[in-house]
Amino acid sequence: MSMRLWKENLGPSALSAFFQGSPFKADADAELARFQAIREDLEKQIGRGDLTLKVARERAQNAVDQLRDQLHKKSEGYSPAPRAFLDRLNEEGDARKRARENMSLESLQRETNKLLKQSLVEQQLASRAPEFEGRAFMRPMTGGPAAPTLDSLLDFHQTARNAGDDAALEWGRRQLEAFRPRVPDDQSQAVIDRACDRPDQVNPRLVGKYTQAMQDADPDSLDTFVRQSLDARDSNACLACYMLARQSPEGTRPRWTRTLLKGISQFPDAALETARSFEAEARQREADAARAHSEFAIAQAAAQLPLDAVAPSSDDLARRARVFNKPIAQPDEPIGLALDRRGIPADDFDSSLRLATP
Repeated sequence: MSMRLWKENLGPSALSAFFQGSPFKADADAELARFQAIREDLEKQIGRGDLTLKVARERAQNAVDQLRDQLHKKSEGYSPAPRAFLDRLNEEGDARKRARENMSLESLQRETNKLLKQSLVEQQLASRAPEFEGRAFMRPMTGGPAAPTLDSLLDFHQTARNAGDDAALEWGRRQLEAFRPRVPDDQSQAVIDRACDRPDQVNPRLVGKYTQAMQDADPDSLDTFVRQSLDARDSNACLACYMLARQSPEGTRPRWTRTLLKGISQFPDAALETARSFEAEARQREADAARAHSEFAIAQAAAQLPLDAVAPSSDDLARRARVFNKPIAQPDEPIGLALDRRGIPADDFDSSLRLATP
C-alpha cells in the first residue's frame, strides 16, 4: 500500500486507535482476522478459476460490510466493566431522589437545621476572621506583616477540633487548602490532606492514595477495607473501594466486590454523585476507544479490499483441466518424468496429513 493511500484511509483511524487503548482491540483484531481469511480464500478461488474477479470482489465487499456491522454493534456502548456497577448506582440514585421528593416532616426539619447551621458557620467566618488570624498568624522575627505557617495552621486546626468550634475548624481547613501550593513536598501535602479530610466530601488526592495503597492487597484485606469504609461512611474510602472493584479483572465474582455492590446504599451523597459522574464519563471514554479500534479495523479491511490475484486466462484454465484429468500418483510411486500422472494438490495433501496425524 502506498504512503498516500495509507494516509488517506488508515492514518486518522490508526492514530485515534493508538492513543485510545482498549480491551476491545482483541475483538476488533479477531473480526479483522476472520475477514482476512475470507479474502485469502477468495484469492485462491480466483487463482483456481472457480470465481471471476467480479464475483470475488462482490463477496469481499459483503465481508467488509459484515465486518462493519459486527464491530459497530459490539462497540456501541462498550465497556469492560460489568453493567452491574452502573445499574446499582442508578438504582440507588433514583431511590434517593424519590426519598427527597417524599421527605417526612422530621427529615425536612433535619435538612433545614443543617442548612441553618451552614449559614451560621458562614456568618461566623466573616465576623470572626480577625480573631482567627490573630490566633493562627505569626509575625516574623525579622519584622513584617503577620503570616500563617504550616505548623501554626495545624495547631489552630487541632485546637478548633478539640474545642468543637465548627467555624474555627472550617476556617482552618480553608486556610490549609490555600496554603497547599506553598508546600510542594509530599509529606506536607499528606499532612494537609489528613487535616482537611471530610467524610461527607470527596478529596481526589485521598481517593488516589487509598486506591494506590490497596491496589495489590489480597481479597481478605480488600473485604475488610470495604466493610470498614461502608461502616464509617467515608466518602473518599467508599469511592476508592468503588474504583478498585470496577478495575477488578474478576468482575463481580469476588466476595468483596459483591459486598461493595450491596453497600452502595451506604455511600454518602457526595461519594454516590461522584461515582455516578465518573461511571458515565468512563463508559463514554471506553465506548469511544472501542469505536476507534472498530474504525481502524474497518479501514484496514477496506484497504485490503482490492484483490491482487489475477484471473487465469483461457489457456491457463485449459492447461489446468488437462492436468486435473490425469490420475494422481500413489504416495510410493515416483512421478519423475511420467507425464501420465500428477501430484496430489497442496490442499488435499494438507488435509491428508491432518487425517493421518493421531
